[in-house]
Amino acid sequence: MLIHEIVEFCNAEYRKADTTHVCRNCNHPSECSGNCKKCLKQVHYPSQYPNGKKDYDCENLINFYVCDYTNKYASEMLYLLRKSEKLKEIDEYHILSIGCGAAPDLMAFEQYTYEMNDSKRISYWGFDINDLWKPIHNKIKEYQSPKIIKTRFKYEDVMPFFDECTIREANVIVLQYVISHFYNTGQIEVVQQFFSDLIKNVIETRKDGDPFVILINDVNSCNRGRDYFEDLVNILKEHNYHGQYSCFYFDYRIQNDFQRYGEKHKRNNTLFDLDKIDLDIYEPWKECSSAQMLIEID
Repeated sequence: MLIHEIVEFCNAEYRKADTTHVCRNCNHPSECSGNCKKCLKQVHYPSQYPNGKKDYDCENLINFYVCDYTNKYASEMLYLLRKSEKLKEIDEYHILSIGCGAAPDLMAFEQYTYEMNDSKRISYWGFDINDLWKPIHNKIKEYQSPKIIKTRFKYEDVMPFFDECTIREANVIVLQYVISHFYNTGQIEVVQQFFSDLIKNVIETRKDGDPFVILINDVNSCNRGRDYFEDLVNILKEHNYHGQYSCFYFDYRIQNDFQRYGEKHKRNNTLFDLDKIDLDIYEPWKECSSAQMLIEID
């Protein structure tokens, strides 16, 4: 499975690097903690660490991140895929993933197609502005699977790209921890324009009547972008696109009722067995914690 290939690769890369103290050529904006897990916390909670690291701009950090988070993110997406009826109507999945990172959504789709026990196949186009993901993407391109027929990646900000180009044939859009990234990087004011661009340059190119699915998986917090999920639904309606949308959440350390976002998943455990890979040094996530929206366009 793809998830095993990529996590094994990143684990090997991390362990052979000099990660026992401050990274060589450290680019931390203040002082490196000497601990990638602490640096990840700085990236994910920028308001708590004004002088902390701001992005995944270190190869060691990226490899650590994959080993720490991939099972969580791929599992969250797989739970969401299992909720969709419209996905069953699609003959071949043409996925556009914005801010794809290590492509945990592709890992979830591979598992989903095996679970459905059908002949459907996957093509995947991942956008990420960060080209430090390239070694991992090269491993994904090398991966052989009867389910995954084509993968390609583009290292570009998708909004300027949409000013010049459209994307045809996509029938699935994945927004996984993208909206919160807009928030973390001080760009949340562009989200509505981003949604409009997606509709104009991706959804409007589909054939009339073909099913289309949008999958949003992100932080379960109104303070970090979750309140923007329904803006996409409203903008779709403004463009005369209608269908069904559903919200879901995992019961993980729920602190207030605002985090009970739609239907609660019955479980929150991660779904992929990575026990054969020694990941103890990362203390990887064992539980899912996100909020989700499933949009199925008729």
